[in-house]
Amino acid sequence: YYLLGANTLAAMSYAAAPQWFWEGDAVATETAFTKSGRGRIPNFGVVFKANLLEGRKFNYHKQYLRSYKHNIPDHYVFGYHMVNYLREKTGDAAVWGKITKRSWSVPFIPFAFSNAVKKESGMYVTKLYESMVSDLTKRWKEEMEAMQFTPFESVNQRKSSAYTDYLYPHQLENGDVLAMRRGIGDIEEFVNIQGSKPIKLFTPGIMNETGMISVRKDKIAWNEFHYDPRWGVRNYSVIKVYDINTKQLTVVSEKSRYGGAALSPDATQVATVRTDTDYKHALIIIDINSKRIVKEFSNPENAFYAMPRWSDDGSKIVALKITKPGKSVVSVSMQGEESVLLPESNENVGNPVLNGNYLFFNSPVSGIDNIYTVDLTSLQRFQVTSSKYGAYNPSISNDRKFIFYNEQTKDGMDVVKIPFDPSSWQAYEVKPEAKSFYQHLVEQEGRPNLLDSIPQQEFDQKKYSKLKGLVNPYSWGPFFNNSFTAIDVGITSKDVLSTTTINAGYRYDLNERTGQTAFSLSFQGWFPIFDFSFSDGDREIDEGDLLYGKIIGPDTVAVIENLTFKWHERTVETGLRIPLVTTRSRFIGNFSIGNSIGYTAVSGFQNSIDGGGRIIPSNLPQYIFRDYVDNGKLVFNHFTMTGQRILKQSRRDINSKWGQAFFLDAYGAPFGGDFSGSQFSFYGLGYFPGMFKHHSIWGYWGYQSSKIERAVISSGQGLNNYIFRNEIPLPRGQSISRAEKFYSMSANYTLPVWYPDIAIGPLLNIQRIRFNGFVDYGFGSNPTFGTSQTYLSTGFEAKCDFNIFRFLPQLNMGIRYSYGIDPAVTKVEILIGTFNF
Repeated sequence: YYLLGANTLAAMSYAAAPQWFWEGDAVATETAFTKSGRGRIPNFGVVFKANLLEGRKFNYHKQYLRSYKHNIPDHYVFGYHMVNYLREKTGDAAVWGKITKRSWSVPFIPFAFSNAVKKESGMYVTKLYESMVSDLTKRWKEEMEAMQFTPFESVNQRKSSAYTDYLYPHQLENGDVLAMRRGIGDIEEFVNIQGSKPIKLFTPGIMNETGMISVRKDKIAWNEFHYDPRWGVRNYSVIKVYDINTKQLTVVSEKSRYGGAALSPDATQVATVRTDTDYKHALIIIDINSKRIVKEFSNPENAFYAMPRWSDDGSKIVALKITKPGKSVVSVSMQGEESVLLPESNENVGNPVLNGNYLFFNSPVSGIDNIYTVDLTSLQRFQVTSSKYGAYNPSISNDRKFIFYNEQTKDGMDVVKIPFDPSSWQAYEVKPEAKSFYQHLVEQEGRPNLLDSIPQQEFDQKKYSKLKGLVNPYSWGPFFNNSFTAIDVGITSKDVLSTTTINAGYRYDLNERTGQTAFSLSFQGWFPIFDFSFSDGDREIDEGDLLYGKIIGPDTVAVIENLTFKWHERTVETGLRIPLVTTRSRFIGNFSIGNSIGYTAVSGFQNSIDGGGRIIPSNLPQYIFRDYVDNGKLVFNHFTMTGQRILKQSRRDINSKWGQAFFLDAYGAPFGGDFSGSQFSFYGLGYFPGMFKHHSIWGYWGYQSSKIERAVISSGQGLNNYIFRNEIPLPRGQSISRAEKFYSMSANYTLPVWYPDIAIGPLLNIQRIRFNGFVDYGFGSNPTFGTSQTYLSTGFEAKCDFNIFRFLPQLNMGIRYSYGIDPAVTKVEILIGTFNF
């Protein structure tokens, strides 16, 4: 750590043990030592449990690395069950310590972790997983056999087995039922599910998942994230209300920190919970029209409230109340009088709904999440549902004849309904807690209330000096980046407030086979970001074979020779940029503008044919290569502007269904120096839905104008013209000549072909095969020279999304076949993509 830094330590840790172990051990620890660990919450592992009991026993690789075909919980859930199971199976609380001691001593040896598991348990990690699956399936089936489940009527219709949740059911004024749909192939949408096919009503933005939405008078209220345009760690939780009938969206609050949103019976006010930056909590009421707080209830003990909801008559608000001793359900009258409806305890209750004299809520007290109710007249408690996997989010029909709720199934949360019939509810009896999967953890550790014994100490506060902290690394160490065109290696550091980032190292260009030393500094404490970079090193470009007229004796002979340029280059660049986040709806947006000034000094420039510069002498028309600086100094200005507005995507989406993006670059050399030149580039991207789900039609249109002067060797005119690098996409599979004006466009169709979920031992796990067909067009013209050229190509790209060595980050590779129509040329290329997460 002290030698190589935190980043290297983290990299070695993930080489020494899979990520499921790190997160699974964390969940097991919080479960053993506190009353609120995730392992105690049935909903945490409900999808894993449903998959096993429904026959979806995936192999180890698919369960850990996940899938595009099936909905599989993340490595937190998987890791908790693995860590917990081995501790239970061996009866040894220290078994994972023994395993990691072996693995961490040789983290650089592949599969050291699995070998260590074999040493301590007698099974490799894949066999341990299979044993766990077998034992848990048997245990859970035996538990199910002793249960009687509540009969219900399904409300939503399923046309596909793709995992999809229909959450938070509410009945509309006309009797239809609204729910929020989301899934492996769907982004969050509010839909009307009454009928054979869900009808989309509205697509919200980035949801702040508070476990509830509210529906009254055909209006929907929910919480959504908004973001500070400039400062990444500052965000907000606002309230939005959508009127289904008028299709009007109202943003009730701005720059707020609200959790929960409950509409009043007349839908004119909303109750919510405010938490400020000092973590002071308050239950408040906001008027929707004026957007003003009309009521703030006293909270002297600074209790945390959650999931507020109004009573049917609007006289009170019911909410969860969390204090140090535990969680309770309370009602608060409009006069601020608070009454306890469900006493304080460690029971993880949620989703309180007050209807008449009945308080409905969720509870995991039976080991499975179910819906319970308390008769507030008799104070008697009843169990309303007995669910196979879990029942959640109760709501009462307008005529009080039915209870709608969510029932967990193998394909997602369904909306179901049962009669509102108190005579069918089972009287709740406090029974000895069943032997739960996590209890042996508690017994092994013997400290179920560890946090109660932590001494309380108040530390002194003092102002942090940003100036002194500019160079104060909290994270440092070597970095290694392989962009498949260059390798960067060096030292990086970042200060405590992530204000100053410094990089120093060496860059090796894989194409040129040359290296440069490099240094960069980025200061992000101001509204504009200040960037500075410096590089120094050799450059080498191989232009391939050149046909030219070589004088041999009295004759000029056509000769083909390999042409290579070599030179030494030193570049300094500095500038300001402003990156802004514009996301305020279902479209993820950003905008960036910046300007930099650069200085490049070149020495030792020579070509391999005659040792001269950019001009290749010949009795034929002489060749001049303008896209190099040659010996001299280039002082340039670079202005950039980019923006995008992209619809959020589901896990299965390859591209967004709707979106736009643009990229603008402008280069110039207005500050003197030995070279002059200018270039303007612009291209835009567009994304559209394809013919079927997860298919995508997309394309681009680009334009670039470059200053290219006619060179006159005798007078030197045009010899100081520098052509900046191309900045727009070009037709694939073609060799493109630079032009003064170039137009480029493309049409593409992208689709998933197969979700194979094939594992080749521990080496390779293939998750998806995808295909892209394209037609590219380009046209370049040179008014100065009176020439032009058209380019047209078509072809396809096939890509594979995969994992290697059981690492979670996903890679993609593929192949491209391009057929040139004009000019006629065929090319096959290997495509190496980036990481997917």
